[in-house]
Amino acid sequence: MKSKLLFLVILLLIFANHPVSAFSSPSEDHPISIIITSPANGSKFHSDVVPHQVRVLANISSTYKITRVTLDSGWETVEVEEPFSEIDEEIRIDSSGERSIVVTAWDEKGNSGSETTEFTIIIGPPVNPRYSMQFTVYGQVTDSNGEPVDNCQVQINSSFYKYLDVYMGSSNVTDINGNYLIEDVYGPELMITAEKEGYQEYKSMESFESTDVEFNIIMTPEEKESPLSYFIIIISIGMAILFRIKRN
Repeated sequence: MKSKLLFLVILLLIFANHPVSAFSSPSEDHPISIIITSPANGSKFHSDVVPHQVRVLANISSTYKITRVTLDSGWETVEVEEPFSEIDEEIRIDSSGERSIVVTAWDEKGNSGSETTEFTIIIGPPVNPRYSMQFTVYGQVTDSNGEPVDNCQVQINSSFYKYLDVYMGSSNVTDINGNYLIEDVYGPELMITAEKEGYQEYKSMESFESTDVEFNIIMTPEEKESPLSYFIIIISIGMAILFRIKRN
């Protein structure tokens, strides 16, 4: 008797936690499956046209015939034309940043399903990955005789990134051995300049494949005019004056 009573209690607990329904809802028995393949969820892409035109690719399947499909960007709603199984449609978005598109489908039984993809729109054309590389440039500055040039100002600027119309970069001064080190400069093309009083300005545009670069600089001394040249000029002027006086 006790065993039968225990069995009935167990059955009651099972039915209480898992009620039996005479029928299930249509959305459970006949789900509408929507798979958005583009733009992929979490993706990023560039656009330089506003409003942005976004191409949506999706696959839709259902037990019953699909009768209607819409795309919603939050700024525009597009009614998709048949066939509904493979969606290839464009929709406009008014601004950049983190955006989303919702694909919704209805079947002939009144069931509906939707899927959302979230992505990021970046204004402008895509940037070459090389322009996001940061370079470390080091080396030695010497004169034409191979002697180190200390206290020489070495400046390295990006040829791509600007701030307030000034190319971004960094600088350093050579040590007693003529060595310098400049880090975290965006490339890939770098304008390298070196300046010190008594030397001609060094300037060169360089492009590097490696992000850790040794680059040595040779400075050329400024040409100094000989005192003799001034003496010759003075003598020439004096002779010209004497010649003019004699003619008069």
